Amino acid sequence: MSDKTDELLNPDGSLIPSVVARMQEARKTKPLWAKRVDTAQEITSLEGVQQLKSGDFLCRGVHNEYWPQSQKKLFETYHASGVIDKDGFERFDPKPDGKWVQVTAIDHPFRVVAAWGELKGKAGDYVVRSLEDTSDIWIVDRAIFEASYEFRTQRR
Repeated sequence: MSDKTDELLNPDGSLIPSVVARMQEARKTKPLWAKRVDTAQEITSLEGVQQLKSGDFLCRGVHNEYWPQSQKKLFETYHASGVIDKDGFERFDPKPDGKWVQVTAIDHPFRVVAAWGELKGKAGDYVVRSLEDTSDIWIVDRAIFEASYEFRTQRR
């Protein structure tokens, strides 16, 4: 049996079948805060070092965690509220007909390669993938997932 510590879950760009078989549908239900960046920069998120390109958005979530997001992806899922905080972040609310994604919790440390870099998850964190583009894969911390997502069915 192989050691699953820090296992790469998408070695060929797709999630391994044992992970896909356990996935459920969920979607984000809580707002996030975001602001556009004018210059390329590097940030350290919960999952590792990530790159922001000029024109991308720096997003802040329910536990003051940060991550990069393209304008296209942000506007596909959220709409701008017009409410801006003291730090220049605008609140973006999930669209009522927001996109569902596939998710499952992973019981050991793991990694995925996302479009913006390699991400690392802890035991209990969720691997998430787009239903529209199954190569679009990322990680959500367990506490953040539980505070900001809902399952299509309440099976847990």
